[in-house]
Amino acid sequence: MAIDLGSTGVKVAIVDASGLVLATAGEVLPLIFTDDGGVEQDANRWWSAIGRCARRARSQTHLRPDDIGLLAVTSQYSSTVAVDQAGQPLANAIMWMDSRGRRHHPAIASAETAPSWLDIHGMSPSGNDDIGHISLIRNEWPDVYAAASAFVEPMDAIAARMTGTVTATQNTMFPMMCIDNRTWGTTTYSDELLAMSTIDAAKLPTLVPMGSARGVVTAEAADHLGVSSRAVVADATIDSVTSAVGTGATDSSTCGLIIGTTTVMATHLPNKSLDPEHGLTSAPSPIPGTYFLVAENGIGGKALDTFVNGFVYPNDGLGHAAPDDAFDRVLAAAATAECGSGGVMFLPWLFGSMAPRYDGRMRGGFVNLGLNSDRRQMARAVLEGVSMNAAWLLPHFSALAGRAYTEVSFGGGGASSPLWGQILADCFGVPVRRLANSTSTNAHGGALLALVGAGSIRLDEVAHLLTTAEVHQPDPTNTATYQRLLTHFVDFHTRNAPIYRSLNAPTPAAPTPATSTPTASETTR
Repeated sequence: MAIDLGSTGVKVAIVDASGLVLATAGEVLPLIFTDDGGVEQDANRWWSAIGRCARRARSQTHLRPDDIGLLAVTSQYSSTVAVDQAGQPLANAIMWMDSRGRRHHPAIASAETAPSWLDIHGMSPSGNDDIGHISLIRNEWPDVYAAASAFVEPMDAIAARMTGTVTATQNTMFPMMCIDNRTWGTTTYSDELLAMSTIDAAKLPTLVPMGSARGVVTAEAADHLGVSSRAVVADATIDSVTSAVGTGATDSSTCGLIIGTTTVMATHLPNKSLDPEHGLTSAPSPIPGTYFLVAENGIGGKALDTFVNGFVYPNDGLGHAAPDDAFDRVLAAAATAECGSGGVMFLPWLFGSMAPRYDGRMRGGFVNLGLNSDRRQMARAVLEGVSMNAAWLLPHFSALAGRAYTEVSFGGGGASSPLWGQILADCFGVPVRRLANSTSTNAHGGALLALVGAGSIRLDEVAHLLTTAEVHQPDPTNTATYQRLLTHFVDFHTRNAPIYRSLNAPTPAAPTPATSTPTASETTR
């Protein structure tokens, strides 16, 4: 049983010993927004949803609880959970989108400190990071800070709920920026990085070796999940790793692209490498002796979700209620629009831009709308904008990987759309292999990694266990169109960045009183 906890939902997959996906189930998880830049989630709601999805997925098979003996966990990262000694959350999780930590952040990298961060760790503090989240809790939620046994990432919080023991690895603690990653496999924190970040080592979890099992499920967790009381919890991982594994990118020969809430390009490298100019770095992977290439491209499928639910079927009294097949209808309409969307262009930087050009204040939108523009063109432009953003990244990604990729392996929820697969192939100018079981790419990758660790399959078998839905060949005429549009796409970012930095400059805000600490039981807004 593999659990994939994303930013806006959870998926559970049941995978047999040969790597075949037998069943899946999922639920949407709401985000909690605060007026001062906060973005949270109810960590207890994670656990409840995981239990429901686990039982629902198993019910689709002939399996009994005792038949499920291995559990894998993967999740989004750079989100912070304060937990007690047994792994129980003490407050809402502070999500990676939360910007409140900036007002207390002790270590945003300067020109003087950035080289040290990059050399020792591989990434420098940005403000919207775990260091900021912990600083926020320390300054504004003092009761939570005092009670916390450890601050952990989501995948480690779930693993702790399963085993009753709070642990982490060099891989899962990468976002905390407190480990010297020049050495693969270390199980100690860096005194230098801890001093720079002001994180108290006593508030961090015990580090265990990457790839090692986290323990056996507790009786309570086994009952909650509907699995064997002897089930082993495999190593938990960052979802970029399982994205890579789930697309077959277990070494640098394969480029994986995953479009879920965000767009991620993924592969594995034999050593620690980085390209800070283009927002690329590498982090230790549980695959022995390797580093996964971290290439967060920004908002992906969430852009389509925003268009469908915010523009076509908004719940604002001005439109029609969204039908059950809302996304299918919008994608069908997009398929009738011409390549290039009649000149309409969508800029997908709805929450800032990331690799290959980081700018947290950048924003997106539709441009070049005319009197004859329609929603068919806008829908296709959303797919094209996300795809061109990935095409902008690919050359920089390839350069760091030392590969000229002649094919891209495409997974994630976005890969359920043949149209999106074809647009990507046209934007990249190389074939795109769109995978089956795309909505469970991360969960499947987590299961495959756990099965490798358990000795059920070999690492070199992983790519052969993935099923292809379709290989999309690029259309040379369309590729020429997208190459021309990509020039304008990048130019929009360059020319308009100063405007967005001004429009979205932070305004002074009074700190949230400590007495208003949001707990995991509060109602979401």
